[in-house]
Amino acid sequence: MPIHQSWDLAPDPGGEADLPVSEALIPLFARRGVRDAAQLEGFSRPTLASLHDAAAIGGMDSACERIFRAIRDREAIVIYGDYDVDGVTSIVMLRAVLRALGADVGFVVPHRQFDGYGLRTEVLDRVLRERAIRLVITVDCGITSVEPVARAIEQGIDVIVTDHHLPPDLLPEAAAVLNPRKEGCDYPFKELAGVGVVFKLSCELLRRAGHGMSIESLAKIAAIGTVADVAPLVGENRALVRIGLDGLADPRNPGLRALMRSLGLLGRPLRAADVGFRIGPRINAAGRVASADTAIDLFDAPNEGAALPLVEELHRLNRERRALEAALLREAEEQIAAMGGLPPILVLAGEGWHKGVVGLCAGRLAQKYSRPTLVIARGETECVGSGRSIPSIDLHAELARAGDLFTRFGGHSHACGFSLEASRLDALRERLIDGLAGIDASAFIKRLPIEAEIELDSIDARLLADHALLEPFGQDNPQPALLARGVRVEQTREFSPGCHRLLVRQASRRMTAVCWPSTAALEPLVGGGRTIDLAFRLEPDRYEGFRLEVVDAAAAGEAPLDGPATATDVPDPRPWFDA
Repeated sequence: MPIHQSWDLAPDPGGEADLPVSEALIPLFARRGVRDAAQLEGFSRPTLASLHDAAAIGGMDSACERIFRAIRDREAIVIYGDYDVDGVTSIVMLRAVLRALGADVGFVVPHRQFDGYGLRTEVLDRVLRERAIRLVITVDCGITSVEPVARAIEQGIDVIVTDHHLPPDLLPEAAAVLNPRKEGCDYPFKELAGVGVVFKLSCELLRRAGHGMSIESLAKIAAIGTVADVAPLVGENRALVRIGLDGLADPRNPGLRALMRSLGLLGRPLRAADVGFRIGPRINAAGRVASADTAIDLFDAPNEGAALPLVEELHRLNRERRALEAALLREAEEQIAAMGGLPPILVLAGEGWHKGVVGLCAGRLAQKYSRPTLVIARGETECVGSGRSIPSIDLHAELARAGDLFTRFGGHSHACGFSLEASRLDALRERLIDGLAGIDASAFIKRLPIEAEIELDSIDARLLADHALLEPFGQDNPQPALLARGVRVEQTREFSPGCHRLLVRQASRRMTAVCWPSTAALEPLVGGGRTIDLAFRLEPDRYEGFRLEVVDAAAAGEAPLDGPATATDVPDPRPWFDA
């Protein structure tokens, strides 16, 4: 039985498209707005000139003026950031720029387990006991921190907020608030990650100072944070990530070089998947399990030798993160099994659940069960949780309707974080389930968007090269799922627990396909000798040049082709979070 209930074959994009690419891929480019050679050049080879003017972000003048005044007057500046990859890369970038401009700058990151998310008055108070601070710049947080900002102002500290999360109705009374989503901001692209906002601030500071620091180097750091934060890889984000990835094959930063060398990534072109599944999780592990300072220190290492112990520590923390995640998932699955049926939203809570992995588990469970999912670490008096949603449901809007129950709450339409009193947990579960009780069942259908039907015979070197021009793949620019009908499985071999290598043939063309543990349910369908309709993605392979990555399968002629739906309207069904 297929994994997805519906395979939605994208409709013809219509209109003229004159492109020098493989004919089978022309509709894929056309759906992305690329219809002629000039557009293809801009799409596949963006430059820094492709990016919007940083000065167009509301509040940029005030932010730059306050920062330059702090540098001139030798005021101590503290960068206050989140503990995930977006926050870490934002701190690394802004600190490097401010140092280059002569600033007295330090940083602070709250501890996930003990301090919690966002700008916290108690964390600032700890910093103030050590040194006199006159300017705090938040990165990847602060947009909802009305009271902490007011408290800082009372103590004679100015605050500049840089953030990308959805703004509340009441904004902090900061010296400047940089957030493209802010009401009244005319910046043309609203989907920057936190590090994208910091990249814009950094570029504008350097421009106004006439400093020659390499913007391409900043783009490398911005690419890591943007991909790891699951920001939509469209528009300016896509251009920024493409520019950054092109330079990451040979980074100059010793710590980053050491990490990439340990992962076997140094010296070869990087894909967004390398960041999302390999680099990002190691950087993220520090803030999830221990302190994000370890990841920041890595970028500060003077040479690769000094970076090696930090790299090893990040690998160790990532292994610990995986073990914590596996244990939590087992307990969460037991709760789901005991429900006797799936409600419209899963609200799962447990004592002893690690706060650092609740978001990862929520994402995996939302994907598996096709339900918006909250995973909550329950304490004696407080619960801290994270939510992930499915394409058809705006989780932020649903949680906002229960906003009176939270002590802290924020995020995006499909990813949110929150805290609440433990006594309110049952009320939250009831309110959310009741709120979604009337939603149509079609919202929960597990859909697989398929961008094109092709013959395996058409896959050649040119098609593979043209396919690579669609990268970087990620949120809102999914790696295309393709369909081949009547494929015969000639051989199946398990090469690792839950992983199978298939030898498949369509007509005269024979090639290799791979099934990962995420498609374990397909084992009865992909046994040797069966003929199937195969949904797959094209993946590079260091030995054979490429392979087919199995996404789903059905007995020949029985694929659930219920579409059409526009494939690019549906996020990539693979988990673009830590793996």
